[in-house]
Amino acid sequence: MDAVIEHTYWDKNFKEDPQFGDKFFQAIGNSSANSKIWFRQWLKLNPEITSFKNCLDIGCGPATEFEGFKNDEITIDYTGVDSSAHLCNFNRQRGVTMIEAPAHSVSVEDSSYELVMSRHVLEHNPDFRPILNEMIRSASKLATHTFFEKPREEQKIQFDSASNIFWGNVYKMDDINEFLDSHPKVASYEWLDINDTENIVMIWINNQ
Repeated sequence: MDAVIEHTYWDKNFKEDPQFGDKFFQAIGNSSANSKIWFRQWLKLNPEITSFKNCLDIGCGPATEFEGFKNDEITIDYTGVDSSAHLCNFNRQRGVTMIEAPAHSVSVEDSSYELVMSRHVLEHNPDFRPILNEMIRSASKLATHTFFEKPREEQKIQFDSASNIFWGNVYKMDDINEFLDSHPKVASYEWLDINDTENIVMIWINNQ
């Protein structure tokens, strides 16, 4: 299996299934998801982060944090990234700045966003490294990923070839830590539990 994948699942289903959009948006939910609230509260408890000028939300889907930041009065220049043309168009119609691109190859300059974040994205890809590396490359201060499958002692990769999608991959914690320890742009990182099923890695960036 290659380390990256060209996702076709979402646009294919948006196009072919009239009910898919309603089901998808219901499943994704809005900005009131527990881990999204947790993350915004964490940001507000760290004034040096809430003063960041801009953020890049990789694999943003319907870009619910565009509204979440506004509702919680977190002032930040938000840009979303998604590989789905349908979702990019949906977000642009709501005034969201969007980049249509795969998560592992975003057309932005190095260190061009102070905060780069993703949520529930790595679990839908064959390897965490290309995307995590792209997040670190794009960030100038902090990169974060929220996992809905906490990394564990053993890796589990689940691929549905008929739909061309990975569902709920579990990565090995030691592999992620080894990758971050060896990355020249990572100054430090920490793991924080959000709830019983989700956790987040905070990666502080070294730009020197």
